[in-house]
Amino acid sequence: MKTQLLKSISRLLFLAFATSISVAQNIEYENLIDTKWKLTNYIIDGQSFPIDKKRKKDYFIFKEKNQKEEVLFGEKVRGTWEFLPHGNFIMFYSEKMDVYVPARITELNSDTLRIAIFDIKIMKMITFIYKSNQ
Repeated sequence: MKTQLLKSISRLLFLAFATSISVAQNIEYENLIDTKWKLTNYIIDGQSFPIDKKRKKDYFIFKEKNQKEEVLFGEKVRGTWEFLPHGNFIMFYSEKMDVYVPARITELNSDTLRIAIFDIKIMKMITFIYKSNQ
């Protein structure tokens, strides 16, 4: 049952990503590595929102060998990540690899990372904007 639900969610996410988001071109794995990406704001239905107080310290540092340093809602989160060049996806995996979240990179340059994630709770795409801490 759980496997079937995950497959259904994966199909839904793929369809949402494939039909509603422009994809950044020429994303290189190396451009993600060893940069502290701090969450600055997010976009839902074309409207930009500031981040909540409890997310002010959220960030990612993508490390070699699919390791990552992450703070989410002010708490360190364990897990790994994987870059999928076909479609410019980043897969975020839980520590036990039983939960994963696909995110599509829509923009990546030296100081901005935009990723789009389909939120199944609200059934909408959310674009998260991160700025580098260089």
